[in-house]
Amino acid sequence: MRRSASRLFASSLLLIGFGCASPMSSGGSGGTTGSGDGGSNGSGNGGSNGSGNGGSNGSGNGGSSTSGAGGSHTGGSSGSAGSSGVMCTPSDTQIVTPNAYYCTSASLGLQGAIYAYGDGMSCPYAPNTPTPANFCAGNKCCLSGTTKVDSTYAAWGCGIGVELDDVNMTKKPYAGSVNCFQITLTGSSGGNPLQIGFTQSASPPSTAVAPFMPIPAFTDGYTGKVCFSDATCPAWATADQCSKSGTNGTPVDMQIQVNGGGTAGAYNVCLTSIVPVTSSGGGTGGSGGGGTSSCTTPGGSGTISDQFGAAHVSCPKDYIVQNNDWGVTSASQTLTYGPGTKFKVATQNGTGANHAPASYPSIFTGIGGVGSTTGSGLPLAVSSISATGISTSWTFSNAGVSGSYNAAYDVWFSTTSGGDSKPSAPSGGYLMVWFYIPTDNQPVGSLVTNGTVTIGGKTFNIWYGTNNGKPVVSYVPTSNSNSFTSWTYPLGAFIQDAATRNCSGSTKCIQSSWYLETVYAGFEIWTGGTGLQTTDFGVTVP
Repeated sequence: MRRSASRLFASSLLLIGFGCASPMSSGGSGGTTGSGDGGSNGSGNGGSNGSGNGGSNGSGNGGSSTSGAGGSHTGGSSGSAGSSGVMCTPSDTQIVTPNAYYCTSASLGLQGAIYAYGDGMSCPYAPNTPTPANFCAGNKCCLSGTTKVDSTYAAWGCGIGVELDDVNMTKKPYAGSVNCFQITLTGSSGGNPLQIGFTQSASPPSTAVAPFMPIPAFTDGYTGKVCFSDATCPAWATADQCSKSGTNGTPVDMQIQVNGGGTAGAYNVCLTSIVPVTSSGGGTGGSGGGGTSSCTTPGGSGTISDQFGAAHVSCPKDYIVQNNDWGVTSASQTLTYGPGTKFKVATQNGTGANHAPASYPSIFTGIGGVGSTTGSGLPLAVSSISATGISTSWTFSNAGVSGSYNAAYDVWFSTTSGGDSKPSAPSGGYLMVWFYIPTDNQPVGSLVTNGTVTIGGKTFNIWYGTNNGKPVVSYVPTSNSNSFTSWTYPLGAFIQDAATRNCSGSTKCIQSSWYLETVYAGFEIWTGGTGLQTTDFGVTVP
């Protein structure tokens, strides 16, 4: 018996204003033409997630809730075949096997079947239907079909289940040393979001909902780490439907599900690798953050081609990569991202209007228009940030890249302690730290009187202006030749300089009463930019 629920994505378009830059004027004053729009980056919001709890036979009262459900499988009836009579060679590094049955060493204690399940409509696998013997042929277990919009959520989707502790066809909650899995999926989800959940009972009732972690839709596969602790009960589920004891709960099966009901799209997803992990790698992220160099367990990978598309990545702290192709009328840019905090501009064909940038592909922590990251430690009062606080690191590459672009942090401040709700612009103001300055474009505004400062051995000119009425202070290398591509530094040094410096008469560049809410790093691209890439990024908030 199968019970599940799916999520409905309601997409909406937001226009985000970043602090930014303007074309270089012949007199060097800058910002007089299109200066206010230099970083007015639009972003798309995935929107609220409708959900439905499918009922014991896949039908039910879906759609009214605001998040997706994990669902549960009641006993592996479609996947337990093979629990006896199948030879198993233990492996602690790969548990996807051709015969859809696996086992690890006794020290990890994982064992069980891999099975398919589905609604029988948008998925070829129906409830209570045995899994085909060749389901995992070629060391990959694949799902394919076409979802449809279904307000009843009878067509709730298609999934792959993995039993965690099934010996001699007797399931029980897993209680071994593994608490995470590094998962690799290939293919496209057809615009459909996924969820990875963990059932909490060997024989759950038909109304049970498993806690889960949502996975964004992808077009070119997904790689990420999912831990028992990541799975949570959806807000719409009652305590009787979904519960989880302690940090890890009582996981019985892991279930990877393509969610149907809210979107119509053809999907073809294969599970190619599951690697058990005995440490969650938790924490707030080091100063190096986590692309390829500073993270041993990076998570999240794929392609973003939607004009305002975004995706979560981890290292292990949560970050969001966004396409943010805001300065053009239609999508002209594609990013590849991950695993970890890295991304690359795969294509960029746009040119911004009125001399403004075409896009600001970027990665961030905190509160953004496309969503917020978990565990960021933001918002944080400016008054509580020391000159040595907020350690951050960014490494990028522009080798061989043509066009006009910068490489810059864009830091947002809110006037309220709770931060702005999915902001299109900050309620306070902006602070930018440029790593790379082009020869033909410059920051918004003009140079500040006596506006030079040396921080961490690097000297910056200070510019000040406004973007749609919000103050923007920019710290910029003194020349293109003084640009740099990698730096670990305390962001607090710039914040405190701006909070104590007069930028316009007696007006401080930023206000000490504000709250730091978002830290972005990326590229403002006027033209060209294909090949730009971030290879490592991280922010540590005390």
